[in-house]
Amino acid sequence: MVITVEIDKFTIAKVLVDQGSSIDILYWETFKKMHISEAEIQPYNEQIVGFSGERVDTRGFIYLFTTFGDDYLSQDY
Repeated sequence: MVITVEIDKFTIAKVLVDQGSSIDILYWETFKKMHISEAEIQPYNEQIVGFSGERVDTRGFIYLFTTFGDDYLSQDY
């Protein structure tokens, strides 16, 4: 399923929903367009395995608030 999602106040189109995936990928170009500081990236020095079995280097990980649906829910962290 491909949908549009609001992530950290940015509308991101063409998001692939794959319930069998163990990770969510934010491509570097999208990350830069969202104006998120590289300092917010947490180190992660492991590779991930791509769809065709190739190994891909990562830059790290970040937690981003993501909203699905029509209404916003307030949430305390």
